[in-house]
Amino acid sequence: MAANPLDDLRSLLGSAPAGLAGLSPADQQQLIDTLRRARVAQHADHAAAFEKAIAHIPALLRGPVRRIIYG
Repeated sequence: MAANPLDDLRSLLGSAPAGLAGLSPADQQQLIDTLRRARVAQHADHAAAFEKAIAHIPALLRGPVRRIIYG
């Protein structure tokens, strides 16, 4: 966590649009929390979709396919 919410927003977004500086610190923190929850949900959805897709591959090949895709 950075010194202030605007720094956290910059790290999450790559840069913070100018309008975000006009938000109160509490609103900035709420936006940060929302963005973090959205990223967690997005990663969970991605993992679930991958597992559903890989279910069509024979069981013996799933491990090698995972290693190829995830490195």
